[in-house]
Amino acid sequence: MADELADEILYGRDHDHARIFISSKMDGSLDAERIRSAEAINSLDAHKPWWWEADAPAGVLHSENECVKFAATSDGLILLIAGDLSRIIYSEYAAAENSDAERYIFIRDESVIPEGVRSFIAEKRNTVVTLNFRNIAELETHIYQSLNRTAVRALRQAQIERQKRRGAKP
Repeated sequence: MADELADEILYGRDHDHARIFISSKMDGSLDAERIRSAEAINSLDAHKPWWWEADAPAGVLHSENECVKFAATSDGLILLIAGDLSRIIYSEYAAAENSDAERYIFIRDESVIPEGVRSFIAEKRNTVVTLNFRNIAELETHIYQSLNRTAVRALRQAQIERQKRRGAKP
């Protein structure tokens, strides 16, 4: 099973772009942030966003299954937080986490964050760095820097793994 997943990741996915799933509340409160997130992802040549507004197939109603499957098979997930989170958002995040996708949590300052969401953020801070943003421009900068640094780190980690395999000390 692990070999099948590795083959799907290496050979079945887009070879030119890392797909980054955008997750957030879909009640209109983060529409501008979702648009700017997609633009920031698209600004990096090797990245492509997946977000419901642009990528959901015509004729398919909003479906938790659809979103969870795309989150699970994406290379990364950006979670935008500015209040409560739906059950679907938690499912998307869990799917990305279970598939070991990179995860990025960005929290809008000045937002009222319910206690349950605060607990979720505190728990996830054990495995991912979370960042707050004051405005859309700052969010865009966080996304650009985070995705770029992840790509650079991946190259360096691959180099270290190659050195280890040949017995060199990194």
